[in-house]
Amino acid sequence: MKSLMESGDNPVWIELRGPDGEVLEHAGGAAQRLFSDDEERSHLRNHEPLFTVAATSAGDAVVEVFPIHAPAAPTPANPPGLPALASSSPPAPLMMEMAMPLSGVDPSIFWPIRRNLFINCSGALALLVTVTISGLGFRSYAHGKELEEQLEIARQVQSELLPSFTQEYVGVQLATEYTPAEQVGGDFYDIFRVADGRIALVIGDVSGKGVPAALLMGVIHGAVRSSLWAESAARHELESRQLNRLLCERASGERYASMFWCYYDPSTHSLSYVNAGHCPPLLTRKSGGEMDIYRLDAGGPVLGVLPEALYYQTKLGVSPDHVLVMYSDGLVEATNSRGEEYGEGRLRELLAEVSEKSAGDIRGGILASLGSFSSTAELRDDLTLVVVRFKSTDG
Repeated sequence: MKSLMESGDNPVWIELRGPDGEVLEHAGGAAQRLFSDDEERSHLRNHEPLFTVAATSAGDAVVEVFPIHAPAAPTPANPPGLPALASSSPPAPLMMEMAMPLSGVDPSIFWPIRRNLFINCSGALALLVTVTISGLGFRSYAHGKELEEQLEIARQVQSELLPSFTQEYVGVQLATEYTPAEQVGGDFYDIFRVADGRIALVIGDVSGKGVPAALLMGVIHGAVRSSLWAESAARHELESRQLNRLLCERASGERYASMFWCYYDPSTHSLSYVNAGHCPPLLTRKSGGEMDIYRLDAGGPVLGVLPEALYYQTKLGVSPDHVLVMYSDGLVEATNSRGEEYGEGRLRELLAEVSEKSAGDIRGGILASLGSFSSTAELRDDLTLVVVRFKSTDG
């Protein structure tokens, strides 16, 4: 609890309560019970977020309550000759209440991003809390097995942030791959619709691995989803500068992120992007029987290092059957047993051979090539891959 209160944006209060409502741990100012037990149980059953904005002694704050599921105690062995015991039901969850201030920065610039962080990233906050409790040896979280179970829950939470492809996207064919080097990671990608039928495509990489990288990944993911960056080129550039400034002011100096975010307009066959220090995606175009491959590297530096950095959007035309390959450095920096890196050169050579195939086949070809190159070498970093084949809107 103390480590949480001393990090970044100091919470107004943090309170951990048992299933019976008893306060187990508390830090910060006096908590205001803004939700009844019935409200908490109802939202928990329905898997709904429970939050509100309230006036506190420290000013306006977002107050949110979310469950932390403790692992069940092991079932005792059944004595020989006795009937099997019925399996016990999982224990009731602990309830974590956090109040985070909304003041401290220019509200007109940062309030939407901060609100989205505190409201929509409760899974990442729960992750940080459970790992902290485990490290401190608090009650039943002291054992390594239980910590492993909590990290598995965190992995599931993180996987739910990734997009599902239950819906079709007009004008594109998609194939993706996400493999964290640890149970949770700092890579992320997102694909979703924005205004006027346009499609947002995002990939990013937070420095480091594990829990700290995953937490910052949740912050950036929330900011991308909450802002209106796809409205225009000017707005895209502004939101890039604001997100960079937010990370410079609020993230640890050792934490920074690269990101490539773009949107595709099927009606005009145009792609508008900002590359914030990320591995340049490759765009393949076949012209006159020759395969041309372009690096999309324009934009600005990585996020969270230079507070006054500027970012610029680039717009280019794409045609049906052009292919965009977005990836993290876990692909090109993967090594074999001799310490050689896979590298962008091998990726370009492969794309020249397979870029006329479907998005799924291109992804499969890249992964097969990487597996053949690295053999049994383990991933040193998270691996993320997004393959986009542009299609005719009539097909």
